[in-house]
Amino acid sequence: MKRIVMLLAVMLLCALPLAAQDDAQRVIDRVAQLPEWVDWLAQYPGSFGQANDDDSDGVWYVEFYAEEWSEWLGYANVVLETGEIVDSFIPAPLSAEEFQRGQDRVLPLVLNDAEILAVLGDTLLWDHYIDFNRYDRRWEVTFYRGVQAVQAVIQFDEAANEFAIEEIRDPNALEEQDQREAWRDEAISLAYSGEGAGEALNGRDDWTTYTENLRPGIWSVSFVAGETELYFALINVDTDEVLETLRP
Repeated sequence: MKRIVMLLAVMLLCALPLAAQDDAQRVIDRVAQLPEWVDWLAQYPGSFGQANDDDSDGVWYVEFYAEEWSEWLGYANVVLETGEIVDSFIPAPLSAEEFQRGQDRVLPLVLNDAEILAVLGDTLLWDHYIDFNRYDRRWEVTFYRGVQAVQAVIQFDEAANEFAIEEIRDPNALEEQDQREAWRDEAISLAYSGEGAGEALNGRDDWTTYTENLRPGIWSVSFVAGETELYFALINVDTDEVLETLRP
């Protein structure tokens, strides 16, 4: 899977004109030289960046990944002409001290919430786990009891210095949705590696990808521009195989 995604990134970069490749490297270097990014990327030897200006407005979107795409390391939007950083995000974890301070505040908040208590009943019958989602910058308190699970998502308002429960959800249902989305993304990535995909899509930027889960493990992927199907692939995500391709 990593090899396929890496190949796709290389194909996309090579498809850029030489001048655009130079611009991409400029904005990548600009972000990588910022002090906070220098410290962050130093923790990931072999990390690398990629950039694009899909809107052609001079603002480039830069992303960084750990070696072999093993982890997403954040993004920045950069104005090519001036080097201005429009916005930037690093998914850094909390320090041990920050985590402890937050944990000491979110657990009492959850245990005193009327809606949570109505769902749980006797809280002593549930185990719980506290986590800080460093990508969404939210706290998650999850209660477990056998196969049952209830999760409270908590947002921190820095201006008010207050925590608030944003959502109460079933994490098991969320995991099923995430798994389905992961299979869909894998099917699309595998479709790019199919015979004739590069030729069918080369020079086209107006296509939309449509997918369908035909049966367990088997997905169809169609690349369509307007009413014209440019490329079709039948994918087995369980075995990482392209079973069939069709280029009209």
